[in-house]
Amino acid sequence: MARVKPKRRGPSMDLTAMSDMAWLLLTFFILTSNFREPEVVPVVTPTSVSNQKMGDDNMMIIKIDNDGKFLFALDENERIPTLERMGEKYGVRFTDAEKNAFKSVVEFGVPMKEMRSFLNQSADKQKSYNPGIPLDTIPNKNQELIDWVFEAREVNPDLFLAIKGDQKSEYIKFKTLIKLLQEKNMNKFQLITSQE
Repeated sequence: MARVKPKRRGPSMDLTAMSDMAWLLLTFFILTSNFREPEVVPVVTPTSVSNQKMGDDNMMIIKIDNDGKFLFALDENERIPTLERMGEKYGVRFTDAEKNAFKSVVEFGVPMKEMRSFLNQSADKQKSYNPGIPLDTIPNKNQELIDWVFEAREVNPDLFLAIKGDQKSEYIKFKTLIKLLQEKNMNKFQLITSQE
């Protein structure tokens, strides 16, 4: 007598739990991610073949825009103490409201003599006003940008310096910045470029 073979059924799987898990993961990643702060002055960086990633923590960034103006950006934790140190160095006293306004400034390009009026402006006016931080090549002249870097390093010695230059900016500006940093024995920094 012939055997009766039972019908084979393919395995069935309930994917309801999988879709729930996908939504939970998506929600988790959206809520815990850090969004990049918008750039005040857009800078188009030159390309390179390096694929080394820049760190997100303990960074200060010097930007050189296409007009050759210098801008400076700091981590949020170091902004107010660095501003206070710069105020002491340049004889400028800041109110608590001005310090709180500076804490929300992502990047700035304003000389110290104009900093108080800059901080008392609305956020929209602050974004459109960037005359550049002074950087003279003459020794012991107005080298505010270098002072910002070293005062920030006094606040947090673990800060790394990154330089982000626009591909249309003059090379002499970049060369001057590097020369002045090297004169102060700061030889370690990162260059921000785009992937080729």
